[in-house]
Amino acid sequence: MIEVNVKAETYEDVKKLVKKIGILPLSSFIPDHPSLESLTTSEQWHTGLETDPWLWRDRLPGEGLAAYGRFFAKKPLLIASNLFPLLKNLLDDPYTVDERYADGELSKAAVDVYHAIEANEGIDVKALRAATNLKAKESKNEFDRALIDLQSKADIVIAGISERLNANGTKNGWNSTCYMTASHWLELHGHAKNTLPTPEAKAELRAHLQTKYSESARVYLSKIFKL
Repeated sequence: MIEVNVKAETYEDVKKLVKKIGILPLSSFIPDHPSLESLTTSEQWHTGLETDPWLWRDRLPGEGLAAYGRFFAKKPLLIASNLFPLLKNLLDDPYTVDERYADGELSKAAVDVYHAIEANEGIDVKALRAATNLKAKESKNEFDRALIDLQSKADIVIAGISERLNANGTKNGWNSTCYMTASHWLELHGHAKNTLPTPEAKAELRAHLQTKYSESARVYLSKIFKL
């Protein structure tokens, strides 16, 4: 069973812990289960130093070690690269984004966002809003909802960050979040897709949860993935 009282003091620590834990939310919302918040101290956060977990959350997906996104409960999560293909298999919708839009299951904004990401893998959020004509202040909620809808089906992932630079190439302002399709992220980092039929994929996840997670976490995640 996963220990919940360990700490991640360095990036090397969190790399090992993500692989061991599998599903690592940023905040503690999965019952009796570690989070990046619980594995670190408040003093580590938002310092801009190498020990800052806020930077780790982008570095891990950028290096292909963990997929990052709001895959369920609308909460940001890191999912280890060895587990993400299985979870993506279970989160995936069998229909394309265009088919889901035609069936009224996705907004036009979500379809536009998906295709803009697909056409420019790794696009940063500012460019993405401009490309989808959702740059206006009144479009922000629609844009954010589109991103969450696409992440909840593992259509897209947060791929890391891009530094905002001025004309001289000097960092200027806050970094921007970047997005890519989940399929591209897997391919980019050499991770094979999981193509098990749903019953077998669910059985594999049940076995994983049984060996590693607390009863409370198992019950919660079993509901999420309809195990």
